[in-house]
Amino acid sequence: MALTIATPKLIRASTALSVLSLSIIAGGCAQMGTPSLASLTSDSSANASQATPAADPQNSLAAATAYWGKEFAKKPTELEPAMAYAKNLKAMGRKKQALAVLQQAAVYHGDKPELAGEYGRLALGLGQVKIAEKVLAQADNPAKPDWRVISARGTVMAKQGRYKDAIPFYQRALAHAPEHPSILNNLAMAHAMGGDPATAEGMLRQAVANGGDSKRVRQNLALVLGLQGRYDESAKVGSKDMSLQSAASDTAQLRKLVKLDPVRAPVNAGATQLAAVPGLKGTNADTSSAGGWGTKVAAARK
Repeated sequence: MALTIATPKLIRASTALSVLSLSIIAGGCAQMGTPSLASLTSDSSANASQATPAADPQNSLAAATAYWGKEFAKKPTELEPAMAYAKNLKAMGRKKQALAVLQQAAVYHGDKPELAGEYGRLALGLGQVKIAEKVLAQADNPAKPDWRVISARGTVMAKQGRYKDAIPFYQRALAHAPEHPSILNNLAMAHAMGGDPATAEGMLRQAVANGGDSKRVRQNLALVLGLQGRYDESAKVGSKDMSLQSAASDTAQLRKLVKLDPVRAPVNAGATQLAAVPGLKGTNADTSSAGGWGTKVAAARK
């Protein structure tokens, strides 16, 4: 979808997004729920998981990390111990140490897409955007697409302010992981930063419906509602995760930045305005008819 041409109103909207810290989830890093030990290590980690009772996931994770740390020390040039050790370190929150392990493994296995994908996503999570951009490009294998890698490449673009460039990556990721909340969130915010909060709204509503990081997504939804002049709705959505007073204060701040006249909520508040994006199902709303809020907001921007 072509992005809306920037106008003074949209420039103010972009400023508002920056000031109020829109939330783009680190590409491919957000997962549903808490990962199990099995999802964090390779199959051969079963030996480690038997060391402690399975009833205590934290003890099991610590045991698995210790096991793979010893294996990595014995076989520092092998890929499997390095990958498993790094994943467990990351799961324990020791991300810088995990990155160092992957950096060492890259000396021997720099041509392995699975290593590059893990390395690039972790570098991105630690704010090393330029490194992530290079490594993730190596990891992106069209023959074996990984939505986490593709989405992370979009986030690399977004973190550099290249929102238009981020959109195709998020669309590709969504095609491989339909309706995934973190991808929907990130695609929505790329559209919002590009000057299209109406499209962003529909995607965020879908993301909320699909679960995931609901609080973060709802905060973004409140933001894009405010960018359209729908201040009452914005405050209502925001108050689900903060006090009504705080939500009203945030909305008032946004209103000063955007400077749009208040717009009433659409009659069918549950309808979504979704773009025809690959992998996105249930695009069922058309709010562009004469007299709809979409038309009024467009007119207010002129």
